[in-house]
Amino acid sequence: MKNYLEASNINKSFYVKKNLVATPSCFSLPYLKYRLLRPFLKLYTKFLLRKYNPAPWTSPASVNIFDQLLTKDMTGLEYGSGRSTLFFAERLGKLTSIEHHEGWYNQVVDLLKKHNINNTEYKLVKPGELCNQDWPFYEKFNITPKGLHVKSRYKEYFEIVNAYPDEYFDFVLIDGRARTECALNAIPKVKKQGMLVLDNSERSRYKPIFNVLKDWPVVKTTNGLTDTTIWFKP
Repeated sequence: MKNYLEASNINKSFYVKKNLVATPSCFSLPYLKYRLLRPFLKLYTKFLLRKYNPAPWTSPASVNIFDQLLTKDMTGLEYGSGRSTLFFAERLGKLTSIEHHEGWYNQVVDLLKKHNINNTEYKLVKPGELCNQDWPFYEKFNITPKGLHVKSRYKEYFEIVNAYPDEYFDFVLIDGRARTECALNAIPKVKKQGMLVLDNSERSRYKPIFNVLKDWPVVKTTNGLTDTTIWFKP
């Protein structure tokens, strides 16, 4: 897979191995190495944010991968908006951005106008009332919903991607609310060889996503504190 191989090569240049930057755990050797590397990691992240200003708050390696692989003939979707919206709008031909917070949405609307961004479909989908979950949705992925922190108030939010045809998006970033549900709904909407990205992927509650995508080629990146995982659809 061309995109996966390219991403892997980019990653080798910028990725700090996880065993050197393990998250804090007592005073183990990995943790001590992490403490020594942390100032470097923070400086490097600041450098990337300035280099690509504006840039998404994902790992430095992932930002480099996005910058080199995303092109104007691609269509993308992001859950969660902000600096990333400007970054992706500059690199993609068309971007759909989904936001749940009305106050932040209004700020980003002004930001898009200020930068004359006109290739972005920006949608506000506010949380609704608590509702019953469609358990068969989870069962088809062999997921037991009782083990999930299901956010039923975001049902309209995480199902909005279903309005798009299958294999419509070249790129999908999951960085908002109800990430497990957003990712599962987005899977059929990603084109073959397209990218599905999960930020803060080190969180244990996102394990169901890893289980479902276990056969997809994957590039794992980190900034030393949080992870950004990029899957490529076979």
